[in-house]
Amino acid sequence: MNDINQRLAAYGFDSNQDFRTPVRCLLATPPGEMRCLEVAGVPGRRKTAFAHALAQALGYPELRYHEFRPEPPPAEPVRIAEDRDTPPGELPVAPLDQAMAEACALSEGERTVLILDQLQLAPFVEHLRLAEFLRTHLWRYGDLTLKANPANLMLMLVSEQPLFHGLRRHSFRIWVESEARQPPEQLTPELLGLGQGGQPLLEALNRIFERLGVHPTLSEYRRVVHAVHSLVHDLDDLLAAIYGWVEGVPRERIADPELRQALLPEMAVIERYLGLGEGERPDIVLEEKGAHD
Repeated sequence: MNDINQRLAAYGFDSNQDFRTPVRCLLATPPGEMRCLEVAGVPGRRKTAFAHALAQALGYPELRYHEFRPEPPPAEPVRIAEDRDTPPGELPVAPLDQAMAEACALSEGERTVLILDQLQLAPFVEHLRLAEFLRTHLWRYGDLTLKANPANLMLMLVSEQPLFHGLRRHSFRIWVESEARQPPEQLTPELLGLGQGGQPLLEALNRIFERLGVHPTLSEYRRVVHAVHSLVHDLDDLLAAIYGWVEGVPRERIADPELRQALLPEMAVIERYLGLGEGERPDIVLEEKGAHD
């Protein structure tokens, strides 16, 4: 689990938040109980991104996704001429029943994750059915009763509102921070692939990010550092690289003349570090692939 954040980043979820202990707790669900994760956090799709990335980071070979949507308005009745020779057709399977049926069937032989998203839009009766499923591992619809293998199936529940108590008591909750993240701990030039002389660059970037009100992740830092070494010649280049690589940078701040004026001393530090006008740029220690770890 020591590299869970790196694996999450590899599947599209980048964060400075340390998920090692929460994920260990989730995986340590008592034997016989089904693993069920409540992904909590501020409203938005970041929770969904985390659920998808975690399922893949944990190596589950089967991933299914169902999103609840608002109930459509009732359709106008259609009168069809009676045909006594045509047998009545079967009613279509509801989307949730279809998703649950597939997950139960797959869990018989494969480790499977089912993500249920936008749960706040589901009718309350579905919350009751899901709570019963977590308790019994049985899913019922129509005349069918399906049994899931709790050793193989994990549910991930994403809702913009607090979960119904019956669901909450069977779920382990992980809070996913918003884009207003904390800076990485113990960030050093070596961690960014810089030589011993990289401290001035790191300190200048830290001051720039502080003025912009953002806290880049380690991979975002590495991408910006790579851009500094490969293409940055002036403040416009630097801000373009930061805006392009760092999530949550306000565009209006990048264009603010007062901010740009305040960043000129930091750009001078970076120019001295790069030796612009004095010779070759310093080499970056890490290969380019380090930017994508």
